[in-house]
Amino acid sequence: MSYLFIDSTYDLILGVLDDGFNWLSFERHTGAKASAIIQARSHDLLSQQNIKLHELKGVIIVNGPGFYTGLRLAEGFADVLKFFCIPQYSFYSYEIPAWCGHKEGCWFTKAYRGEYFLYRWNSEESRQELLAAKDLEHGLGDVKFFIHSESSLDEKSTPFVTNPIMTMELLKARPHDIFKRVVDSKSQRESFYFRAPEDEFKVNP
Repeated sequence: MSYLFIDSTYDLILGVLDDGFNWLSFERHTGAKASAIIQARSHDLLSQQNIKLHELKGVIIVNGPGFYTGLRLAEGFADVLKFFCIPQYSFYSYEIPAWCGHKEGCWFTKAYRGEYFLYRWNSEESRQELLAAKDLEHGLGDVKFFIHSESSLDEKSTPFVTNPIMTMELLKARPHDIFKRVVDSKSQRESFYFRAPEDEFKVNP
């Protein structure tokens, strides 16, 4: 029994895990249109492991933070698998560092429209915010930074987000710590968009 993993928050990341939450396969696609390959590549990865779709024990997706179009790819595919009675689990990228033992930090990613999303946490509290580009220099502080991948940064943010740890690499290196927690808790997160869809698709005057 195995699990299919899908992350379409930025680049497309696909993987297959065994029932002990170890990677059987893991791949990242950059530059390709995710909507054109997500189904075919998922099928290929399962076929390479001689796993039939109906044999999956579950599908695990990253449900944000991200943009409407990207998140709907993974969520929509996982919804289709419900017709095969395959359970769906989901979590947020910014939850990964704490699960891997990091007791405080700032998870950072670009949110376009001149804004950046931050999730800060320590042993006492957590909070999230959208920060304008003009406030980057004075609004970040001296913290341990986490980003999901290099796609999370742009030329404006790179000078201020120093020596970040990539949560994509934590996913790859520590699947048992992350996915066992997600499945055992039956985690099902709502889609987390940077902005409400009506704001995201609003035409600027």
